[in-house]
Amino acid sequence: MALQSSGAISFANLQTEFGGSHPITMGEYSAYRVSGSGNTISMNQFYGAAGTLDTQTVAVGSVTWNTLAYIGRINNGVGVDIGSISDGSWNVKDPEATILALYKLTNYHTFALTIDGTYTNSSDWTTMTVNGNDYARTSATHTTGNGQTNWYWYSVTINPFGATSGDVDVTWT
Repeated sequence: MALQSSGAISFANLQTEFGGSHPITMGEYSAYRVSGSGNTISMNQFYGAAGTLDTQTVAVGSVTWNTLAYIGRINNGVGVDIGSISDGSWNVKDPEATILALYKLTNYHTFALTIDGTYTNSSDWTTMTVNGNDYARTSATHTTGNGQTNWYWYSVTINPFGATSGDVDVTWT
C-alpha cells in the first residue's frame, strides 16, 4: 500500500510502509522518494511512495541449450524465448527499463537479472525477492555491455523460482 498523496506524513508512516529500525534516519528512506534528490529530504517527497518499487510475475519456463540448463525467463543469450514476465517494464529505472532476462543458469550456479540499457549500480533498489528468496544488489556482480545491464549472483545452488514451471512473483525494494 502506498503512502497518501497529500497531507502530513509522519516518521511512523515511513516506517510502516518501508520497514526500518529505531532510531529512524531519513537516509534509510531516501531511495523511496517520489521527487527530489540530494541530501535535503522533505516529507512531501514521499507522497504516493510505496515500499515495493516494482513487482513482476514470471511464468517460469526451462530449456537446455548447448548443455547449459536455463530456468526462468530469457529472450537473449540463448536465442530462444522461455517463460514470460507480466509486463516486462522495470519500474525501478527511470525511464522504465525492459527486463530482457531473469534466469538461473544451473550448470554454473548463477542467477541473473538483465535489463535493456546501460545503468550504473546505483542504490535505487536494494533487494530482489524471488519466491521468498532475497538477492541483495550489493551481493551481485554488476556489468554493462552491448546496451545491457546485468546483475549476477554466483554460488546460487537452489532454483530461486522453486520449480521449472508455474508463476512466481518477483519484487524489488
